[in-house]
Amino acid sequence: MKVVSSILFIFLFVTNSFAQYDIKGRIKGLSKSEVYLAHYFGYNQQVIKDTVIANEEGEFNFQGSASLPKGLYLISFLKSKYIDVVMEEANFSFSLDTTDILKSIVFQNSDENTAFYTFQRKMNELYTQINQPSLSLDARIPLQREVQQFQQQWKKANASLFVSKLIESSFDPEIPTYSGVLKSKSDTTKMQMYQYQYFKKHFFDGMDLTDERMVRTPFLQRKLERFFKDLVVQDTDSIARESDLILAKATDTDVRRYIIYKIASTYENNPILGTDGAFVHLAEKYYIGEPALWDTSTVRRMKERIDIIKPLLLGKPFPKMHLTDVAGKEINFNSLTHKYTVVFVYDPDCSHCKQEAPKLVALTDYFKAKNVGVVACSIVRDKDAWKKFITEFNFSSWVNGIDIHLNPKTGKEEYYTDFRNTFDVYSTPVVYVLDQQKKIVGKRIPVENLKDFIQYLETRRK
Repeated sequence: MKVVSSILFIFLFVTNSFAQYDIKGRIKGLSKSEVYLAHYFGYNQQVIKDTVIANEEGEFNFQGSASLPKGLYLISFLKSKYIDVVMEEANFSFSLDTTDILKSIVFQNSDENTAFYTFQRKMNELYTQINQPSLSLDARIPLQREVQQFQQQWKKANASLFVSKLIESSFDPEIPTYSGVLKSKSDTTKMQMYQYQYFKKHFFDGMDLTDERMVRTPFLQRKLERFFKDLVVQDTDSIARESDLILAKATDTDVRRYIIYKIASTYENNPILGTDGAFVHLAEKYYIGEPALWDTSTVRRMKERIDIIKPLLLGKPFPKMHLTDVAGKEINFNSLTHKYTVVFVYDPDCSHCKQEAPKLVALTDYFKAKNVGVVACSIVRDKDAWKKFITEFNFSSWVNGIDIHLNPKTGKEEYYTDFRNTFDVYSTPVVYVLDQQKKIVGKRIPVENLKDFIQYLETRRK
């Protein structure tokens, strides 16, 4: 385990709900081994807060004068083994046997964790019975009722505890019985639409978006990822609308920052075409629009990123790419009359570009049949390397460009195109697809998907 830093920025979460900690443990089956105390930051990141060495009897003590933020923690030992603990009481002890952790674990001075493991033990017991392969459907029904009854009783008995909120956040909403008639296929479709809409509308009901402790659990990240993957149409308008609805409920600063970051980072470079517009919406509304949430470097970076991405959204005119051809003449994109234009941006020395080039050439006949032109341009201003690439990969039938311009007055070479900041070329190759008006209809399309993408564009036009 390690502290995982975002590629975008490092969050600094500040809270007043801290206490000094003193956590004693005794693990049978552990001897002279390291034990880690860490809190969750989503389900796939953990932040280590303390490390100790257990003695020969498996006894150890996490103790510190610094304070610990509340939430769900894990105590990790023996490399692959760990237990989850609720960090509400900062002074408690526990013991367990590694041969059967769930059955043996016992807590002292922690109502939260006692309730937590009571819940887990009972649920494990019931589901072990339910999942017996030999059990008939009729025999499963009373056990499923027992699960529901136990959950309701447990939640009622522990309503004042954070662990109750924690467990509730992991559940899906229960869909009320459909009251309409079911006599036809259209009736079934209506019922399914009702179930989908109810499930989607109430998906976050069990998640308290006003509680900063939820950031330090696996459940908020899981909810967000599942919601946007399974329940939201993957287009800019739908993603932006659903993000706004969720954030309207997220009044806690830490939760709000986490949600904004997770959604924005998902769609900044998402492989689903056109969803980067959702990133622009989130960046403008919640980073630029709410600067108090962020440090100045983050806001500045977001402004810079918007400046690059926004002009490259689908439907935008392709920015001017200053290129000259093999004869040294300026290339005028507007003079290209093809129905579609594929712009292939490469580095002659890039191994991946060399792998993709033959795949592009293999589409030559298809492109001719569909009136698709190709502009292949080198980001490296080396004429020899550029011409060698053109010859080696048989690009000569296409428009080949390079950003080298001879100044007629001085006779010196000049460069005009900023590939990184104007065309978002941070790796190569990069493929854009333009329509006849030279508006962007596709970007970062893998070469092997270009044929299918052109067919999709043709179908959409009909």
